[in-house]
Amino acid sequence: MNLGIVSIQRDRATWLTEWFAFHYLIGFRKFYFYAHHCKDNTAEILLKLSKKLDITSFIIPDIMNRVQLKAYQHACDNFINDVDWMAFIDGDEFLFPTNTTTIQNVLSEYQTREDISALAVYSMTFGSSGHMKEPLGLITENYRYCNPNPSYRENRMVKSIVKGHQKVHVSECSHVFVTPKATIDELERPITWGFMENNTPSYKKLQLNHYVCQSYEFFKNFKSTSGHADCGSLAIRDEDWWVARDRNDVFDSSLVNFYEKLHETIEWLNS
Repeated sequence: MNLGIVSIQRDRATWLTEWFAFHYLIGFRKFYFYAHHCKDNTAEILLKLSKKLDITSFIIPDIMNRVQLKAYQHACDNFINDVDWMAFIDGDEFLFPTNTTTIQNVLSEYQTREDISALAVYSMTFGSSGHMKEPLGLITENYRYCNPNPSYRENRMVKSIVKGHQKVHVSECSHVFVTPKATIDELERPITWGFMENNTPSYKKLQLNHYVCQSYEFFKNFKSTSGHADCGSLAIRDEDWWVARDRNDVFDSSLVNFYEKLHETIEWLNS
């Protein structure tokens, strides 16, 4: 089973190797990357990683509104037939199987189903873990505290893994797509929007760790003014946005079984 992943990211060069390594580790082999208005060394990192990984990358030099929807549609129009499944996630999101080692093991049970076009995965939202300044090291190891409350709205956000070889269009929301058949979650519930307000999140098979905050330094210096890629690129996130999401209620161990192989994969990519 050939899996692809699409992402549009801005100035995340510091964490790109970890993000690529992690998703390679859990089964993705084709990467479609859109670098939006990057002022850091993203292009240099992509070139280095492309020596080991199958990365198709595009540079979007200018600030654009709803740029994420444009990038996603470009990926759907040009690459959806290259893979069996295509995931669409952000640079601060890490998608993984919760009871096996690869995404293929989960998606295999949905591969031959003709009544669905996409599988939705619920978020688990992480706070700053008390970091005022951005620490060195891996995001997945530095940020270990989250808010697992199922009624928390941010945890009711979903992202999509879409079947290949079908006609796919973006919707008004970057989290779900217009497809020939239904989008469902792992409990077989229909998914119609990016935030399913009435659904209790389920993580029995898949989970999306969303490191939405990182450190307060990162928020003040970048996140607050980075805009929203799927709507207004000039939108501002204020202090209320930070306070609402900087929730550090429970220590998380969801990725601990991946750490050793993640470090090995990073070393391989850096060698």
